[in-house]
Amino acid sequence: MATTPRYVATTVADAVTYVRNALDPDVWVQVFDADRDGTVASASADETEFVRALCRAETRVDEALGASHGFPKAADAFAALPAGAQDSIRECVLELLPWERVKFRPSMKDEAKAPYRVLWKDAKERLTKLADDNKARLPGAGAPAPTPLAGVVDLSDDTTNDGLVWTRNATSGSGGY
Repeated sequence: MATTPRYVATTVADAVTYVRNALDPDVWVQVFDADRDGTVASASADETEFVRALCRAETRVDEALGASHGFPKAADAFAALPAGAQDSIRECVLELLPWERVKFRPSMKDEAKAPYRVLWKDAKERLTKLADDNKARLPGAGAPAPTPLAGVVDLSDDTTNDGLVWTRNATSGSGGY
Protein backbone atom coordinates (compact mmCIF):
# COMPACT_ATOMS: atom_id res chain seq x y z
CA MET A 1 0.00 0.00 0.00
CA ALA A 2 1.14 3.51 -0.75
CA THR A 3 2.29 5.59 2.21
CA THR A 4 2.60 9.00 0.55
CA PRO A 5 -0.39 11.07 -0.57
CA ARG A 6 -0.54 11.88 -4.29
CA TYR A 7 -3.88 13.44 -5.19
CA VAL A 8 -5.11 15.43 -2.18
CA ALA A 9 -1.60 16.79 -1.59
CA THR A 10 1.98 15.64 -1.98
CA THR A 11 2.96 15.90 1.69
CA VAL A 12 1.23 14.62 4.80
CA ALA A 13 1.14 18.11 6.32
CA ASP A 14 -0.56 19.57 3.23
CA ALA A 15 -3.00 16.65 3.11
CA VAL A 16 -3.93 17.18 6.77
CA THR A 17 -4.47 20.89 6.09
CA TYR A 18 -6.64 20.20 3.02
CA VAL A 19 -8.84 17.64 4.77
CA ARG A 20 -9.09 19.65 8.01
CA ASN A 21 -10.22 22.71 6.06
CA ALA A 22 -12.76 20.68 4.09
CA LEU A 23 -14.36 18.86 7.03
CA ASP A 24 -16.31 20.20 9.95
CA PRO A 25 -13.96 20.32 12.99
CA ASP A 26 -16.18 17.89 14.94
CA VAL A 27 -16.12 15.42 12.04
CA TRP A 28 -12.33 15.75 11.78
CA VAL A 29 -11.89 14.76 15.43
CA GLN A 30 -14.62 12.08 15.37
CA VAL A 31 -13.10 10.32 12.37
CA PHE A 32 -9.35 10.77 12.81
CA ASP A 33 -8.75 11.06 16.57
CA ALA A 34 -8.60 7.35 17.34
CA ASP A 35 -6.99 7.73 20.78
CA ARG A 36 -9.64 10.28 21.80
CA ASP A 37 -7.20 12.85 23.18
CA GLY A 38 -8.89 15.67 21.24
CA THR A 39 -6.20 16.16 18.59
CA VAL A 40 -4.64 14.58 15.54
CA ALA A 41 -1.04 15.51 16.23
CA SER A 42 1.77 15.53 13.69
CA ALA A 43 3.76 12.26 13.63
CA SER A 44 1.21 10.59 15.91
CA ALA A 45 -0.54 7.23 15.55
CA ASP A 46 -3.66 9.20 14.57
CA GLU A 47 -1.79 10.84 11.71
CA THR A 48 -0.39 7.48 10.61
CA GLU A 49 -3.93 6.08 10.43
CA PHE A 50 -5.04 9.21 8.55
CA VAL A 51 -2.34 8.61 5.93
CA ARG A 52 -3.25 4.94 5.60
CA ALA A 53 -6.92 5.82 5.06
CA LEU A 54 -5.98 8.56 2.60
CA CYS A 55 -3.80 6.18 0.60
CA ARG A 56 -6.61 3.59 0.57
CA ALA A 57 -8.99 6.27 -0.76
CA GLU A 58 -6.49 7.27 -3.45
CA THR A 59 -6.07 3.61 -4.37
CA ARG A 60 -9.86 3.40 -4.86
CA VAL A 61 -9.50 6.23 -7.38
CA ASP A 62 -6.69 4.33 -9.11
CA GLU A 63 -8.87 1.23 -9.34
CA ALA A 64 -11.86 3.15 -10.69
CA LEU A 65 -9.93 5.17 -13.29
CA GLY A 66 -7.12 2.75 -14.13
CA ALA A 67 -8.35 1.39 -17.44
CA SER A 68 -10.12 4.51 -18.65
CA HIS A 69 -7.71 7.28 -17.64
CA GLY A 70 -4.36 5.64 -16.97
CA PHE A 71 -4.38 5.85 -13.19
CA PRO A 72 -2.47 5.56 -10.91
CA LYS A 73 -0.76 8.83 -11.60
CA ALA A 74 2.48 9.92 -10.02
CA ALA A 75 2.19 13.24 -8.19
CA ASP A 76 3.82 15.17 -11.07
CA ALA A 77 1.56 13.52 -13.69
CA PHE A 78 -1.48 14.30 -11.54
CA ALA A 79 -0.32 17.92 -11.25
CA ALA A 80 -0.18 18.08 -15.07
CA LEU A 81 -3.95 17.40 -15.33
CA PRO A 82 -6.17 20.47 -15.75
CA ALA A 83 -7.21 22.13 -12.49
CA GLY A 84 -10.85 21.06 -12.88
CA ALA A 85 -9.89 17.40 -13.22
CA GLN A 86 -7.62 17.64 -10.18
CA ASP A 87 -10.44 19.21 -8.16
CA SER A 88 -12.87 16.43 -9.17
CA ILE A 89 -10.42 13.74 -8.10
CA ARG A 90 -9.64 15.51 -4.82
CA GLU A 91 -13.34 15.80 -4.03
CA CYS A 92 -13.83 12.09 -4.67
CA VAL A 93 -10.87 11.23 -2.44
CA LEU A 94 -12.28 13.51 0.28
CA GLU A 95 -15.64 11.73 0.09
CA LEU A 96 -14.01 8.29 0.19
CA LEU A 97 -11.66 9.15 3.05
CA PRO A 98 -13.92 9.10 6.15
CA TRP A 99 -15.27 5.63 5.34
CA GLU A 100 -11.81 4.32 4.55
CA ARG A 101 -10.79 5.46 8.05
CA VAL A 102 -13.74 4.14 10.08
CA LYS A 103 -14.82 1.02 8.18
CA PHE A 104 -12.83 -1.30 10.46
CA ARG A 105 -14.43 0.01 13.64
CA PRO A 106 -16.82 -2.53 15.18
CA SER A 107 -19.56 0.11 15.46
CA MET A 108 -19.56 0.52 11.66
CA LYS A 109 -20.50 -3.07 10.83
CA ASP A 110 -24.13 -2.08 10.26
CA GLU A 111 -24.60 0.20 7.26
CA ALA A 112 -27.37 2.10 9.04
CA LYS A 113 -24.81 3.09 11.68
CA ALA A 114 -22.16 3.99 9.10
CA PRO A 115 -22.96 7.51 7.88
CA TYR A 116 -19.77 7.88 5.87
CA ARG A 117 -20.61 4.85 3.75
CA VAL A 118 -23.15 6.98 1.83
CA LEU A 119 -20.45 9.51 0.92
CA TRP A 120 -18.19 6.65 -0.11
CA LYS A 121 -20.90 5.21 -2.38
CA ASP A 122 -21.55 8.65 -3.91
CA ALA A 123 -17.87 9.08 -4.67
CA LYS A 124 -17.63 5.58 -6.18
CA GLU A 125 -20.64 6.36 -8.39
CA ARG A 126 -19.01 9.59 -9.52
CA LEU A 127 -15.77 7.77 -10.31
CA THR A 128 -17.71 5.12 -12.23
CA LYS A 129 -19.32 7.85 -14.34
CA LEU A 130 -15.90 9.34 -15.03
CA ALA A 131 -14.56 5.92 -15.95
CA ASP A 132 -17.51 5.26 -18.25
CA ASP A 133 -16.99 8.76 -19.66
CA ASN A 134 -20.65 9.69 -19.21
CA LYS A 135 -19.94 12.47 -21.72
CA ALA A 136 -17.39 13.90 -19.31
CA ARG A 137 -13.91 12.53 -20.03
CA LEU A 138 -11.31 14.09 -17.80
CA PRO A 139 -9.85 16.97 -19.81
CA GLY A 140 -6.29 16.29 -20.85
CA ALA A 141 -6.50 12.56 -20.14
CA GLY A 142 -6.88 11.68 -23.83
CA ALA A 143 -8.64 8.75 -25.40
CA PRO A 144 -8.12 5.28 -23.96
CA ALA A 145 -5.64 3.15 -25.84
CA PRO A 146 -7.17 0.43 -28.02
CA THR A 147 -6.58 -3.14 -27.00
CA PRO A 148 -6.12 -6.09 -29.38
CA LEU A 149 -8.93 -8.63 -29.18
CA ALA A 150 -7.83 -11.42 -31.49
CA GLY A 151 -4.21 -10.94 -32.39
CA VAL A 152 -2.43 -8.80 -34.93
CA VAL A 153 -3.40 -8.30 -38.56
CA ASP A 154 -0.47 -8.63 -40.97
CA LEU A 155 -0.65 -5.70 -43.36
CA SER A 156 2.31 -6.72 -45.49
CA ASP A 157 2.31 -5.97 -49.22
CA ASP A 158 1.91 -9.67 -50.09
CA THR A 159 -1.69 -10.02 -51.31
CA THR A 160 -1.55 -13.71 -52.24
CA ASN A 161 -2.09 -16.68 -50.00
CA ASP A 162 -2.35 -20.23 -51.31
CA GLY A 163 -3.44 -19.03 -54.73
CA LEU A 164 -6.12 -16.65 -53.44
CA VAL A 165 -5.90 -12.97 -54.24
CA TRP A 166 -6.92 -10.50 -51.55
CA THR A 167 -7.77 -6.87 -52.16
CA ARG A 168 -6.62 -4.38 -49.59
CA ASN A 169 -9.40 -1.80 -49.80
CA ALA A 170 -7.70 0.59 -47.45
CA THR A 171 -4.91 1.17 -49.95
CA SER A 172 -6.64 0.30 -53.24
CA GLY A 173 -8.29 3.72 -53.67
CA SER A 174 -11.78 2.19 -53.68
CA GLY A 175 -13.02 4.22 -50.72
CA GLY A 176 -12.42 1.50 -48.15
CA TYR A 177 -15.72 -0.40 -48.20
